[in-house]
Amino acid sequence: MRTATKCRAAAIEQMIRVGAQTIQSGGVGSMNRRAFIKSGLFGSALLHLPVNLRGAGRGSVVDDSGGFVRRTGRVRLDDHALIDDQGPFLGLGASYFSALWRYRHDRSRFESDLSFLAQQGFRYARVLSMVGWFEAWKGLEIAPVNFTTRAGNTVATWPDYWQALAGLVDLSYDRFGIRTQITIFADAQLMPAKGDRLEHLWRMLTEVVAGREEKIILLEVANEAWQNGFPGEAGVADLREFTRWLADRTEVLVATTSNHEGSFESVYRDSAADIATWHFSRDRAADGGWRPVIDCRRLAHVPGCPPVSSNEPIGPGSSVSSESDPAKLVLAAAYGFASGLPMHVFHSEAGVFGRTRFEDTPAIRDFRHLMRLLPGDLPNWTSTEAGEPDAPLCAEGCVSMVCCRKDVRVVCVPVGIRSESFAVSSRMPLQLRAVDILTGRELGVFDLAPGKRTPIALKSAAFILMN
Repeated sequence: MRTATKCRAAAIEQMIRVGAQTIQSGGVGSMNRRAFIKSGLFGSALLHLPVNLRGAGRGSVVDDSGGFVRRTGRVRLDDHALIDDQGPFLGLGASYFSALWRYRHDRSRFESDLSFLAQQGFRYARVLSMVGWFEAWKGLEIAPVNFTTRAGNTVATWPDYWQALAGLVDLSYDRFGIRTQITIFADAQLMPAKGDRLEHLWRMLTEVVAGREEKIILLEVANEAWQNGFPGEAGVADLREFTRWLADRTEVLVATTSNHEGSFESVYRDSAADIATWHFSRDRAADGGWRPVIDCRRLAHVPGCPPVSSNEPIGPGSSVSSESDPAKLVLAAAYGFASGLPMHVFHSEAGVFGRTRFEDTPAIRDFRHLMRLLPGDLPNWTSTEAGEPDAPLCAEGCVSMVCCRKDVRVVCVPVGIRSESFAVSSRMPLQLRAVDILTGRELGVFDLAPGKRTPIALKSAAFILMN
């Protein structure tokens, strides 16, 4: 690492440390906490850093080749929040199903994609370790074994399969600071025998995971397992068995699948999974078009089940139904984090087959401000729906508003706002800032008196309220 890069990383680390300590202690010189925050001294400095350098802190590494921050240490869970050696962080990922094929056959495209994702603030990529059973994947097959496709075509195993997967994990993390979520059985039809599947799991742990624990954010047993080789009750039993098998042999976080043939609880209640990966509604007609944004909340705190990842939500070019509105896509992440979800994946056609490019994908550049604004431990804050007895606020003129509280700090995420009638009332004296999550711009400051209705009329479709 060059000296200049080391100095830049050290300066950033010092600025963040001093700024955080200053806010906690109450002032800069004679400035009190409110005056310091309103002055924007620390926030302005942070916002003017390159996006891939924000969040650098103790123990993080700044890569010399491109300035990408690489968070260090194995990812683990603290209640509902992800944490590594730099502390808690929000898990913003991107689908990249064809990543392994591109790593092997189109390395320059693969590196360009990861560079772009890292610059937009994405912290991991969800990749498939096998695919090719269905005709849609013809020409993009990922082959750990010899297999015959559903259409009867034969595909030869990659002789360098395990080296390629390990190399993908290394390159993603070492150069771009991107961790990997490995979805192990994407098309389990490629190896129908249970013994072969267990051997695949064993080789995954011994040839890819071992020694790379900090580079892998999550091991997911299967993708939509009921239609990819694990049907019925027997399939669920195998999935739960494989989840336990992995959890007993690695410290990397483990998830099972999103299985819509049965219930969420049948897959995850009292299981060995650390994270519950689930694919939420893409119904754009329900709840005034906001169902895909708010659907995650119903599973955020299910007794006996682990914290949830919104693992494959609606997005630009997604199957069944597609969404390209940046306001809805970024609000979906904000609403999920505020509801107690530690992980959210941006899902797009570019991240599936890759016929389009990430750079040309709507909304993909619009998450950066959100990731600067929200605290990394937000999924652990007390989360309530506005109007509930324990909620700090009531709201009208919106489809939903989730409110998070930690001590005196409050973050609220309203969705489906009707600008002409949106208003809030507080149960306590509060001063809240409205901040546009697509631009990072402060839209206004509102002083709320207990019990008093306060209209909030703003020309923004996507903002949060925070103090």
